[in-house]
Amino acid sequence: MSDYRPVDAITRVEIEQLIAELLYRLDHNQADTTWELYTEDGVSVGPLGDMDREAMKVWGAKRARQTDIVSQHFIGGIRLVQDGEDVEGTVQYLTFRDTNEPQTQPASVGEFRERYRKTDGQWRFARREIVPVFGGRAAAAHAARLDGREGPAQ
Repeated sequence: MSDYRPVDAITRVEIEQLIAELLYRLDHNQADTTWELYTEDGVSVGPLGDMDREAMKVWGAKRARQTDIVSQHFIGGIRLVQDGEDVEGTVQYLTFRDTNEPQTQPASVGEFRERYRKTDGQWRFARREIVPVFGGRAAAAHAARLDGREGPAQ
């Protein structure tokens, strides 16, 4: 038996807008503001390391200064499940980066495993895990570039 507990239509739209806003900011040199979309205790986990909001502020400021890196995120297959007051989500993604060779090949394909929580009337990310299924080496190399260190070959 499935544990599918669908969310109502308004909640779905609000969470999809939250996801789209995060990706818009990442793709339009506004990474320094992405931390605002997380709860006070929110975390991000994945190839960039484990980050709380303070670490996201530092990472985002550094990433926003790197205007020579162009990225585009595409998402689909958004599955949202009610979990008490929170909502759990799985979002399929494709990420393209101009640093990837060839540029027309996705740098990373995978899923975001997320938990959303409503705070002060707004949905926010409580947890976001980036799970590359394909392109994990490219994702690790990108993380290393952002940190200013060498990474695995793409």
